[in-house]
Formats: sequence, C-alpha cells, structure tokens
Amino acid sequence: MLHPRLLSEDDIQRLKLIDRAEVIDEFYRLQEGVLLRYAQHEVVEGWPEGEAEHDALILQQCYQRGGWLYGVFDGPALVAAAVVDCLPIEAAGLDLRQLKFLHVSRAYRGLGLGRQLFALAREQALFMGAQGLYVSATPSRHTVDFYTGLGCELLAIPDPELLRLEPEDIHLYLRLV
Repeated sequence: MLHPRLLSEDDIQRLKLIDRAEVIDEFYRLQEGVLLRYAQHEVVEGWPEGEAEHDALILQQCYQRGGWLYGVFDGPALVAAAVVDCLPIEAAGLDLRQLKFLHVSRAYRGLGLGRQLFALAREQALFMGAQGLYVSATPSRHTVDFYTGLGCELLAIPDPELLRLEPEDIHLYLRLV
C-alpha cells in the first residue's frame, strides 16, 4: 500500500533509490522561442554518474532553508517525490518558486502519482506566497508534454542562473494566481 508523507532530512539520501530508468525516443529543443520536437533514441538506466549525490546536497540545502520535500512510499521504499524550493525567482513578471524535483519510479508510472505530486507542489507554492511555479524540465518529449499538459507554458526569458545550470532543459512556468 502506498503512503505519502513529508520527507525528513534523513530521507534525502533515499531519493537516489527512485528508479529513473526509461526509454526515450523523442526530445524537444527550443529554437527562436518555439519548441521543436526531434527523434533521438536514448535509454536511461538510472542516475547519471554523480548526479544523485550532487542533487542530495542541493536538496539538503533546500530542506534546511525551509523547502518542501514530499514523498510516496511503498512500504519502506521511496517510489516518488517532489520538492519545491522556498527561494523566490522573478520571471514572467511573477514571483515564482522552483519545482526542484519530481520523479516517479518506473514501476509506479501511470498511476497518477506525478499528477498528484504536481498538484501538491502547486498548493505548497501558493502557501509559500508564490504566484507561480518554475519548472526546468529535462527535454524529453514525455517530460515536457507532462508539464505542458498540466498547464505549464514556455518562459520567454528563463532565469539566467537556472538557464546556466540547465541550458538544455525546457524552462517553463505555471501561473497560480
């Protein structure tokens, strides 16, 4: 049975156990303000070398400054999680909060967990006083279509620091008010 709950600081190390494996056949790139879809086959086996450890440090800092970390467990196993940072980001004329993390383990995809976590992240961003959510999405078609299907739109001018950190990502936002 699945049970959701707020994550503790001790849970952050469990995030690397989420199974990110997937087969990707299409990606997006942003060209002159337009999303272009292109075919490219890629098999993702899990976390790229060192990424889980790097993310854990970033998410620990987020937790310590008051960010929101939420997970879904199947017994003792963390199978899905979402994180919203409390730091304000000014973009699209709005005060945004970043959705720093949203992953669902491969065996648990298709159950609506991603949509449920996104809805909770929206509520949390509003609770933090945000006017919207900032999403830096990996450019796979599935990921971008997931967020745009939930109402996210392209950011005309992404946050310069987030763009520097994730230049190939598709930078989106969701207006909440």
